[in-house]
Amino acid sequence: MYPIYLLSAILSPWPRTPLPSLSGARPPWKKSTRSSSVSSGQEVGSAYRYLLLCLLLVLGCTAQAQTALPVTSAAGSTDRFGQLRRQLQVLADSTAPGLNQRANLSVTGVSLQEFVRGLADTHGLNVSVDPTLAVRVSNNFTDVKVLDLLVFLAREYDLDVRVMGNILSFYRYTTPPPVKVAVPAKKLRLVYNEPQDRFTADLAGDSLSSFAKQATQLTKHNISLAPGLGGRVITGYVEGMPLTQALDRLAYANALRLSQPDGHSYVLVPAEEASVTGAKATVTRRVKAAGGTGSISNPGQASSSGADIALSTAPDGQRLVSIDADNVQLTQLLNDVSADMGINYVLFSELVGTTTMRVKQVTYADFLALLLQGTSHTFHYDNGRYAIGSRVLEGFRHTRVVKLQFRPVDKLDEVIPAELKKGLEIKIFKELNSLILSGSLPQIEEITEFLKSIDKPVVNVLIEVIVAELRKGHTVSTGISAGIGDSTVKTGGTVFPGLNMSFNSASINSFLSKLSSRGIIDVGRVTPNFYMTLQALEQNSYLNLRSTPKLSTLNGHEASLKIGQSVYYVEQVQNVTGGVSPVITTTQQFKQVTADLAIKITPLVSGDENITLTIDAQFSDFIDAVIRGAPPGNATRQFTSMIRVKNEEMIVLGGLEEVRQTRGGSGVPILSRIPIIRWLFSSRTSAKQTNRLVVFIKPTIMY
Repeated sequence: MYPIYLLSAILSPWPRTPLPSLSGARPPWKKSTRSSSVSSGQEVGSAYRYLLLCLLLVLGCTAQAQTALPVTSAAGSTDRFGQLRRQLQVLADSTAPGLNQRANLSVTGVSLQEFVRGLADTHGLNVSVDPTLAVRVSNNFTDVKVLDLLVFLAREYDLDVRVMGNILSFYRYTTPPPVKVAVPAKKLRLVYNEPQDRFTADLAGDSLSSFAKQATQLTKHNISLAPGLGGRVITGYVEGMPLTQALDRLAYANALRLSQPDGHSYVLVPAEEASVTGAKATVTRRVKAAGGTGSISNPGQASSSGADIALSTAPDGQRLVSIDADNVQLTQLLNDVSADMGINYVLFSELVGTTTMRVKQVTYADFLALLLQGTSHTFHYDNGRYAIGSRVLEGFRHTRVVKLQFRPVDKLDEVIPAELKKGLEIKIFKELNSLILSGSLPQIEEITEFLKSIDKPVVNVLIEVIVAELRKGHTVSTGISAGIGDSTVKTGGTVFPGLNMSFNSASINSFLSKLSSRGIIDVGRVTPNFYMTLQALEQNSYLNLRSTPKLSTLNGHEASLKIGQSVYYVEQVQNVTGGVSPVITTTQQFKQVTADLAIKITPLVSGDENITLTIDAQFSDFIDAVIRGAPPGNATRQFTSMIRVKNEEMIVLGGLEEVRQTRGGSGVPILSRIPIIRWLFSSRTSAKQTNRLVVFIKPTIMY
């Protein structure tokens, strides 16, 4: 506002002339000066005032803009949404072109999750919305850019959009904590003359921790603070005093006590922990050791013949105890500590044994827990007093139901170590997937912590098995065969696509008669039962079999898969009953032959996502029977292996490649080996068969 005040001050001596109107009339200072009564000095002064006025207006606008600029920066919303828009634009220009598309939507009372999911499904986007967002959307958008729509949602409903690759994740925006600026430590007014050991300090509400640090650096004597004093302040003035006396005076003036463990270090402690006579004095006493003679020792003096008990008060008013005990009877130490602290307790069973203990500033409950640890006793607090007794007595037993979140409760009691279960009753409650623990509270707490440590989600392992089998065969049969049969053979067979014909004697004699009638050759006639077979046949077979079974199981558990087929054949049994007229009884039985694909896999996942697989795979298939009428044969391939593989890595478990090639033939000696004419005096068969079997394994960890 200061430019306005300056403007009014400048305009105060200005001639009272009317402001220029919007009608186009010339302002007074633009009129002709021929009839003006204003002097040249006044005109120059008016010009200077006008220039100064313009300068002040510019400075005022600049100051106002600079004053308003931090308001937008403090909110931080402009930068946040601008950065979001830039990130989405980069994503739209690369892997998510759907952000540049136009959308037309009209919804009322739709959840934010459904709204964003429908938008992403329409425009091909990958989104994830926090299910805890309870936001209802009621809007109407026409021909709006998807990128602008997402920025609008983030601004309107205070959302945070995180971009990971081409995935957009929507969360509730959380304002980042303000950046804390480190405040430099105040330089205290401290002076130390080391040759004369004179210390001067002028303190007024200064930090006690800063005083200890700077005084240590100045005097080269370590000055430490007791726990809990780091946040206190110190006030006082000393001048030209020895260091020890000066620190003692400052400590006394601020309700502190100075302690000097050695000649080069100092410790400042609260005054109520001092072993002095008074209302807040620490009580220190000596307890008789087991088997020794007891005596009252001076406060703070340690001895191996007993135990020191020191009481103190915490800043919150809670009573604390410090104990230094060496081979002291448990009952005696319990009685003396309870008497000094004014604690009521009831002992239900005898407490036997001794203890050696050195603890500082612990509560009475912590003292009891340490005292009874390793014994058969426990305690609980009820109606202003502590009850102490054996863990198996009534009132000291506890029962707790421990519900498991991720693991099944079946056979879980077998996993618990025997030492933890000793003296504790454990029951399995399947309906709630829980364990019921009954016994002493410390044991129940110990087993509960153990169950929490093993109650973790167990990963699933998806195992893909690819079995590829290729069978390829090629057979060629050629030649001429002839013979005399028991009966007349009919002429017939196959001409196309392969030649396989049988001729009887009539056909052969007709062919020979034609040859002799034409004067080519005369070989006579054949007998009626004579036959001839002409064969020129080529057979090809091809089989490509691929099976991809998939198995899922928990880590460390076996997964098994068995797929098969069965073929039945008839087996006849004849029973002959003896006698004058034997009776023959025929019985038919159907027998089964199976061919299975059986896989058993047990995965074990290590910490680095390597998977150890124990695999037992068996593949069997039917083959043609060798003997006519016999049941079909069975070909079996089996793999048993243990391998290690990385997550989502495919390896070859095993394979079999078999190439079988056979050649056979029969014919007239010598003539069957002569080229060209051997085809008339021999029969030949050539076969080649190739079998390939490969098994692939690919495990995938599923969290």
